[in-house]
Amino acid sequence: MTPITHHKKIIVNGNKQTVVENYGPVTGRTRAGKNGKNLKCPECEDVRRVYNFAFSSLTCPSCKTDVAKEDWLVDLTDTWRTPK
Repeated sequence: MTPITHHKKIIVNGNKQTVVENYGPVTGRTRAGKNGKNLKCPECEDVRRVYNFAFSSLTCPSCKTDVAKEDWLVDLTDTWRTPK
């Protein structure tokens, strides 16, 4: 199975479009900030909150798959301007 590289969910209500969640790949410049960031597993799509990116790979607690850091998806809408 090929891992997911990008995930976006858009809700359309009449002429208005709202982006509910937008996940992109983790890069070397990704930072968690003081409130942390949501990470989505590319295999099972389980979402977890992390508070630092000081790892090279993580094992998903849900599907028990060892996933490299660059393969995880980070929530791009979860910023200090739009807190969760």
